[in-house]
Amino acid sequence: MNDCQKYDGPDCRQKCDYAEAAAKEAVRQTFAILGVDVDNPKEVEQFRMSLRFSDGLRKFTDKGIFAIPIVLVAMMLAAFIAGLKLKLGG
Repeated sequence: MNDCQKYDGPDCRQKCDYAEAAAKEAVRQTFAILGVDVDNPKEVEQFRMSLRFSDGLRKFTDKGIFAIPIVLVAMMLAAFIAGLKLKLGG
């Protein structure tokens, strides 16, 4: 996937096998730190599913953070109205 060979300008970079090997090893070590063996497709898929679940949980939590204050304000307003009715009606 080196489209650069078609271009002869000064910004052209040739493919470097050493850089590719270093990048692959860096990725492998990074995932190893996270506890994922990139050579095991099941582990990689479990990791991806875990990330998807975490993202869904984060989105749910973000919605909940907005819902809790709204519910609390509604409850305080309802208590205020009930107290007002009790005071004025009784």
